[in-house]
Amino acid sequence: MSLTPQEMKLRTKGIFHLSLTPFDCEGNLDVPALKESIRMVTQNPQLEGEDVVFIALGTTGEFYAMSEEENRKVVDIVTQEVNGKFPVMIGSGRAGTKNTIDFSRYAQSAGADALLIVPPYYTMPTTDGVIRHFESIAEAVDIGITIYNNPAASKLWLPVSVIQRLSKVDNIVGLKENTNNPMSFLSMIQNIDPEDMAIFAGLGHFMYQFMCFHGCTGYVTEMLNFAPHLVLDLYHAGQAKDAAGVRHAADQMNLFWNWVFRLAAKHSQIPSAVHPGNQLPTDMPYYQAANKAAAQLCGMPSGTARAPMEQIPEEEIPELRQILKDMGCHVVA
Repeated sequence: MSLTPQEMKLRTKGIFHLSLTPFDCEGNLDVPALKESIRMVTQNPQLEGEDVVFIALGTTGEFYAMSEEENRKVVDIVTQEVNGKFPVMIGSGRAGTKNTIDFSRYAQSAGADALLIVPPYYTMPTTDGVIRHFESIAEAVDIGITIYNNPAASKLWLPVSVIQRLSKVDNIVGLKENTNNPMSFLSMIQNIDPEDMAIFAGLGHFMYQFMCFHGCTGYVTEMLNFAPHLVLDLYHAGQAKDAAGVRHAADQMNLFWNWVFRLAAKHSQIPSAVHPGNQLPTDMPYYQAANKAAAQLCGMPSGTARAPMEQIPEEEIPELRQILKDMGCHVVA
């Protein structure tokens, strides 16, 4: 039985685990690896009693590169394998309202506790069009909805005024805020009633390290797959308002992410359209592949990234292996 929206709102906190979707060397969905990777997280004794929410089929889960049949199969596997131990939030956003409703209903029927819905992408709807989009989805399902406010994926950043209106919809209970502007994030926290909506950091530890001091309920991370000790250290330090502990954990995490940024700059010359003035790519060219490579080195079957995303060049793996060791990760490969 899925959680009610109000129950899910109370559980929208802590560590939001971003599940990887493994593909084999031929690019096919690797079902055994997916099941094993989920079990390795759900059965990790370090997570007993912790606030954890599973997120599947977001950007990290590569939903955009899969058929609807494959996406449905992932929903089935994740909900069955997690089996109520932690809440499950499924990325169900599509470019069109009808397609989003169809997949959202499927996720609910499969046992998801909540939906993660990015604003309509590719097109540029009006303010009223965006609000009708989310209201229509909310009317079509009974479980909780988290808005995925991600301008990198949708070209839209929904401002405080829009989020305020949507937060009053009964089953819209969360906001995964992906702005990289601390003041914009803080404005969300200051102007959205926490009784209406829980707000967590969609850019992971990068924003949580600031916003944990201002009421942010948690953060997304891929690093439960290979660095759970740092993930927990950061969350606990943030909850305790321990600035030194937050800084230490975030700095350790950045050993990995700084390597990802260097890798992108080294191998790609295409700048991000979101920040074209930088004239450098973000982490995105190797985002999925880097996380999968790190997980694989730490013993989790994570497979490959699906084209057009590339794999980590073999000559870069030794440096990643050493970085993971420096972070205190349990490297087995």
